[in-house]
Amino acid sequence: MRAIAIAFSAAMLAAGAAYAHGSLTEAPDRQSAGTLTCITKPDVSLIFGRTPIADCTFVSERGNFRQSYVAMFSRATHVDTAQKVSWRVLTKDGFARPGMLSDLFTVPVSQSESAKAPTAPEMMGRAATLQLLSHSGQTSAKFALSQPRIALAATEPDLIR
Repeated sequence: MRAIAIAFSAAMLAAGAAYAHGSLTEAPDRQSAGTLTCITKPDVSLIFGRTPIADCTFVSERGNFRQSYVAMFSRATHVDTAQKVSWRVLTKDGFARPGMLSDLFTVPVSQSESAKAPTAPEMMGRAATLQLLSHSGQTSAKFALSQPRIALAATEPDLIR
């Protein structure tokens, strides 16, 4: 009887561990909350022209709310002309919140190390994911992988119409 109880307990622990591993490794469902568009400022950059700065505007899909941000891209070659970059903003529930993009967004290691670049590169933050839609100067995948970090800061406290 004791051997049956031990075997049953071990089977339950193994099943629980397998379920937990599967539920933690699956990508959470995300819904589109809006679009973030940034335009780089070639005349303004940090560290002698090596860190591009951009003015950004987030526009929500629900209610057409807007919020302005400033972006600082990871170090790169000098940007001579203004570049326009657009991302789809994905959240768990599809809703926009004031300042939700004030965060550091990075390309996941698994995505940046893969030999085959995805069709829509993504950058992960705490409250949202940025899925690259377009870039005026380079191909989307090349830009996302050469800019693995973007820091965003809200320039106004609330969403406005």
